[in-house]
Amino acid sequence: MDLEEAFTVVDTPVHLAGQSDDALLRQIRRRKEFSAPRSTLSPATGLEKDIHLRPLEALHWLSYVTRPRYQDDVLDRYLWWGLLRYLGFFTHDYSHSRLPELALSDAGRRIAGNQRRVTSEEMGIAFGAALAARWFGETGAATLRTVVDIDVALDARFVFGPSTAVEHIGTRRPDYLLIGGDQRDPGRCRLRVLECKGTKTPGNAVSQLARAVGQLDGVTVGSRVPRGLATSMVTGESRTSYLALNTEDDDEPSYEVDGDTIDRVGNFRFLSDRVDVTAAEITSASIRASWAMLADFGGNLPAIQRWAPEVMLDRIRRRPRVRETFETPVGPVRGTSLDFGFGRERLVVRYGVAVPVDDQLSGDSAGELLEAQQEFADRLEQSRGSERPPASREVYSATADGTVFSLVRGERG
Repeated sequence: MDLEEAFTVVDTPVHLAGQSDDALLRQIRRRKEFSAPRSTLSPATGLEKDIHLRPLEALHWLSYVTRPRYQDDVLDRYLWWGLLRYLGFFTHDYSHSRLPELALSDAGRRIAGNQRRVTSEEMGIAFGAALAARWFGETGAATLRTVVDIDVALDARFVFGPSTAVEHIGTRRPDYLLIGGDQRDPGRCRLRVLECKGTKTPGNAVSQLARAVGQLDGVTVGSRVPRGLATSMVTGESRTSYLALNTEDDDEPSYEVDGDTIDRVGNFRFLSDRVDVTAAEITSASIRASWAMLADFGGNLPAIQRWAPEVMLDRIRRRPRVRETFETPVGPVRGTSLDFGFGRERLVVRYGVAVPVDDQLSGDSAGELLEAQQEFADRLEQSRGSERPPASREVYSATADGTVFSLVRGERG
């Protein structure tokens, strides 16, 4: 597979086969791995049947969500290895639907053993986050802004920082905390959780999902179990598909956040004997720390220093990187890039943040940063569905909090 074909595969909307219905509920309840969550379990809103998405969106989420796990000495190697592996991992199959479905390419089929297991797990993260974004949007209540790794949060006793944005830790917990902007009130956010699995074998997916739903109530936020989504992604040789279920909350709360609150929780610490911690404080602390994650994606080291709590600074050390500003269909973006050679061709991979958001990351006003993110999210929503140039030499994906991931194909000089 050459670069042109790989670009076509990752940038073309595909038909992603899925199941989320009462029949699936009956299946998982019969599995020995099933442990019923405290909240009502039901088909996942907006994911009840097949969806369409670009694989590039999933690869973007993977690079964003997993980046904080890697120290600087292995980060470039991870980005290089992961990108090259997944850029040519899929091919198109037209035998099941009008839009292509994803099957494994010849290169993808050659991945075996432990590397195949890791690949399945990472595709579970990539597509699980993409499904969560669709799920948030389909509820009509919130737009997914940030995906926070709970394992990283719990190790550091904070969501990417000191002490806790997670009030109670269960022995079995979900993978990610999801922060969404309330569509009815930009000054409020909603918190949910995601547990995502991945396998190459369809027969394992139901058992994985049965375990996953039992983990959704392993965390409480503000004394409540947040609404949750469980997914299992199957990257089989001939077809890529998903299973999904969610827990319900008919009275799902939203939490007020503002610049003053976010500034106040810069040194927030939750102690076991404190009883006055509010969900709004927890939400604000999570958002503040997520900005350090955003700055890390764009290589903005001063902004990491500005927003990251001490524990995150101790855990994630980055060396200075060359930053540049580049134009994209969603506006100017500032960040870093990696350059790869493929025979006579070259691939440039860009990791960046929308310039208005990056400017505010470098500032001191949490309120102005919130406004910049809201403006970018609104502009991104307005641009969805616009015509995309065919056979472009640049493909890109953007998230509502301001990150932009792009691939540029060119000739070697």
